[in-house]
Amino acid sequence: MKIEHNKLIRDHIPQIIEKAGKQCQSHVLSDDQYKTELKKKLMEEANEVNEAFLKGDVIEEIADVLEIVDALKKTYSISDREVQEIKDKKAIKNGRFEKKIFLEYVIEEDND
Repeated sequence: MKIEHNKLIRDHIPQIIEKAGKQCQSHVLSDDQYKTELKKKLMEEANEVNEAFLKGDVIEEIADVLEIVDALKKTYSISDREVQEIKDKKAIKNGRFEKKIFLEYVIEEDND
């Protein structure tokens, strides 16, 4: 039975599949394709964080998210310092997520 995946995978997965006595087809992406697939993978992993409830599962999924973030930073030549600077600026301007504030709605004036 052939199961289609069509997604970015970790580097050792083809060998793990073959070691399990299965066959797989994979190929190396171009740089542009890789960037696109990293972003898709980030969304996939973020959804898995959302679906996890046990602390251990959440830790596993956050680790996957961080692995993808590290790959994106490397691909775009983004340093930890650059990310931290923007993170700090946003925290100063907009705050963090420490107070557990949930925005219900905003009323805007009609400009009619």
